[in-house]
Amino acid sequence: MSRESQSGDIQVGTNDEMREMDAAGRKGLFGRLNTAIQQNRGSERPREVVAAETSPAVTADDIAIRRARTVSSARMIIPEGAIIQGNLTAGSETEISGRVEGDVVIEGVLLLGKTALITGSVRAGSCRVEGLVEGKVECSDELDLGQTGRINGDVAAGKRINLAGQVYGGVITPGVLRMAQSCRVQGDVRARSLTMEEGATLDGSCIMRAPSQK
Repeated sequence: MSRESQSGDIQVGTNDEMREMDAAGRKGLFGRLNTAIQQNRGSERPREVVAAETSPAVTADDIAIRRARTVSSARMIIPEGAIIQGNLTAGSETEISGRVEGDVVIEGVLLLGKTALITGSVRAGSCRVEGLVEGKVECSDELDLGQTGRINGDVAAGKRINLAGQVYGGVITPGVLRMAQSCRVQGDVRARSLTMEEGATLDGSCIMRAPSQK
């Protein structure tokens, strides 16, 4: 830094003097700024604390209701080897690989694995059958019967039926019926539209019209 003497000559300060002046300037400017920030922080309160104090009291029932609304329904699984004696009703997606000695009613999607055994009727939104059902099966939307699946009862679905396994009963849908090559049906079939692959077996009559039509 330079400065002017009484004689008019320009004098340059030492390095130590320049460092001291620079440090003093920084301390003055940034020190005041830091103090103001700390004071402002001290006056602020967390939003959660303010909201908790200003909001009305929350009961345990309110918390339970909120959690029930925000948490989606969990998938129910009945593993292989499990046995349920009695009817089974659920509103969520359900996968069964065990045995149910009773009726099964599922509002959502139902998957019956290869080891599943149902000794009762089945009703679901949509159903995939790869095991054995000793009773009728009704679906409001779609029904898929895998190659390993077998249904000893009538079958009905509101939109579509895909058969690749065995059905010993009638098959009815106002929508589309597809019979794969490995499919075997022993009973009457009624559908609006039918697709039957070469090799599929049908032991019964076939009516190509919507069930509501005479």
